[in-house]
Amino acid sequence: MDISNFTAEFQALTSLLRDPEEEEAAPAPGTVSRPNPGAIGPKELLNVKVPAPKARHDPKEIWRDDELLDPAAAAVDDDYEDGREVPNYEFLYKQAVDTADNFLGMSGKDGSSTSCEDLVVRVELPGAAGAAELDLDVKDTYLKLSSPQYKLSIHLPHKVDGERGKAKWDSTKKVLSITLRIIREDPF
Repeated sequence: MDISNFTAEFQALTSLLRDPEEEEAAPAPGTVSRPNPGAIGPKELLNVKVPAPKARHDPKEIWRDDELLDPAAAAVDDDYEDGREVPNYEFLYKQAVDTADNFLGMSGKDGSSTSCEDLVVRVELPGAAGAAELDLDVKDTYLKLSSPQYKLSIHLPHKVDGERGKAKWDSTKKVLSITLRIIREDPF
């Protein structure tokens, strides 16, 4: 087979198969257009904005700058002893489960605190007259409770939604139960 004859036949075949609209956008003579990954697919996808990749952190870092608390926000103004009694308190955890979770284990939840949605702070106040004398202030990582007889200032074991908590006073047991939604942060 003669190579010049093959080239001529191939160019003739190409001219037969070429779309007339394509001739207007044909490259200038002497330039060769090679396909690349950008030529695949519809042209309107070329203007899609791709988000910047997340910055990678050094796996040996103990903490990152964005994880540190602002010193002004971390300061607690009442960490001094003023003679009031510190009440007994305990942390309890709650999770929403149904019968499928309980008997079949379908949700993958376990009994650990990592599967819990709520943190309950249960404070025993036997000398309190009622809920009206209690002053409660909840921040995302801190809880302050004060009354004429009691004072409690504690850091919480998990970050919580301090704006949407619920407090319930049990007047027969003289116990205040504060239920707070735990905020789970993505570790990466």
